[in-house]
Amino acid sequence: MKKYLKHSLFLAAIGTFYCCSNDDSKQENPDTQPVKEATLSLKLASDFTVSRYNAVTVEPEVLIEYGDAELAKYKWTVKVTGANGAVKDSVIGDTKTLQFIAPKAASYTVDLAVTLGKLVKQASTKVTVAETGKTYTSKALSLIDYLPAPAFNFDSFSFATKTEALERVQSDLTEGNAVPLGTFGGFIITAFDHTVINAYGKRDFTVLMNENSGSTKFSPASIYVAYDANKNGIADENEWYEIAGSEYHKSTTVKNYEITYHKPDAAKAAVPGTKDWQFDKEYIKWTDNKNASAFITRTKKWRRYNYYPQWMGESYTLKGTKVYLPVKDVSDGDGTTYNIGTFEWGYGGIKDPSIDISWAVDNNGKKVHLPGIDFVKVYVSSYAEAGATDLVTNFFTQAEDLNFPKASK
Repeated sequence: MKKYLKHSLFLAAIGTFYCCSNDDSKQENPDTQPVKEATLSLKLASDFTVSRYNAVTVEPEVLIEYGDAELAKYKWTVKVTGANGAVKDSVIGDTKTLQFIAPKAASYTVDLAVTLGKLVKQASTKVTVAETGKTYTSKALSLIDYLPAPAFNFDSFSFATKTEALERVQSDLTEGNAVPLGTFGGFIITAFDHTVINAYGKRDFTVLMNENSGSTKFSPASIYVAYDANKNGIADENEWYEIAGSEYHKSTTVKNYEITYHKPDAAKAAVPGTKDWQFDKEYIKWTDNKNASAFITRTKKWRRYNYYPQWMGESYTLKGTKVYLPVKDVSDGDGTTYNIGTFEWGYGGIKDPSIDISWAVDNNGKKVHLPGIDFVKVYVSSYAEAGATDLVTNFFTQAEDLNFPKASK
């Protein structure tokens, strides 16, 4: 009997313990709160003022509660009148903040729609664009800097100083003449007299160079752009961004490449090669930052020409992204006839040399959003020799705003 009583009391104690434990567990897990639905509110200042070809920041007040702000989508539109007189909405941006630029003085109605899931909020503002009293041109005709790489066609550029060279190039730009850039790294920097607008969903400007034609072969050119954000009239070092064209992400592309060209000794005897066209196979020495070095061959055809810019010192270094250019000898190894490749998009001197400013990336390859650009740097980004036809080089002709109004005053 005593054993039975003890056993009963033991079971009762255990039952009490578990009941208490279950009660405690229930107290520690209160009822689940219902999920609150996301809310979205939007405010936008009623008006903004700016002068033509200048950017004004349109910053909305967007408040999102109980929702993920990263999932919000933005669409900026402006009313435009088509050729048939019909008024329609034209998309001009898809980021939260709008940098509004217009080429014409007028009053613009700008609408913003913010979407978060099924939630949609809209707001509207007016941007008044004032006249500047200036006359603009579509082309980048102001020379900022110029430094060519060696090439066989610099005999007519035998200037004693860089100042003389710049004066000649500025004159060529004004007159519409082609400017030689040479081989890898040779560049020209020009400025527009207005900000080329980064038009939404459209290509914005074009870079014209020489294109491959028959037996004459040229290298495509890479492009950097700069937006004068601080309006100091200077392309500051931290304002430059590279246009990431079709070759930018390929494994054959070398970022941060540097090559140094050494001035040839005029008194040195030529070192002929095994081919008749190799007049001096040790003409101009070059070294790079990848521990490579070699010589530019002086061809028989251009043996009386100076390849090296005479106003430069004993050596000079050029930098940029080096892009692989396919070069194939189709003369059974004689080095007299070559096929030269090209690139698909994002370069000057190709079939379609039009550029979208939205292709710009920073030094880490990350896309950047620029409202427009004021400066363009064009440089030869390939190093290639084509035997008897010499170095594969190119000439810069012009950079032009593709969306420039026909009647801009």
